[in-house]
Amino acid sequence: MTMVWQTLDLVCVPACPAGFWTLVQEYVPGVRLLRIQTSSEDQQKKKVPMLWSPETGIQCGPDGAASKTAVSGMLCNGAACGALIGKLGGSTGDLPDSTAGTAGPYGNKKVFAVGTDSIIALPTAADGGPLFLSMNDKPDEFSKHSGELFVRLQYYPL
Repeated sequence: MTMVWQTLDLVCVPACPAGFWTLVQEYVPGVRLLRIQTSSEDQQKKKVPMLWSPETGIQCGPDGAASKTAVSGMLCNGAACGALIGKLGGSTGDLPDSTAGTAGPYGNKKVFAVGTDSIIALPTAADGGPLFLSMNDKPDEFSKHSGELFVRLQYYPL
């Protein structure tokens, strides 16, 4: 059986957003699979590089920079530095809590690595929320970022 994904949007994710996260979808309902896939085309179907820079002289794709060592204190410690990451819930200014409780460093918000292609299960209605994307790094390193990635958002109802 072939899954037929329904496209939500093709969005631009800047490496250096105004906050730490870019709001790419105001609300993604639960009870679906959410697919986030990096695109080699922009909204006008023009070819674009699938590269951005965590700092001058280092380029990487959505899976992160092998040459830039991952360190604690990044937005998502479970992803490589420079990788495309996502979050359901919260705001553009969210940072991991310094005193993480049992719910995780972002409380009840769902933070995850996206990379080049990711499928996130949202099995219940309560799992939905606003979708944010960003480049993974330490907050004090964001001013060094440059570039952008284009990302296709799709869903498959459960």
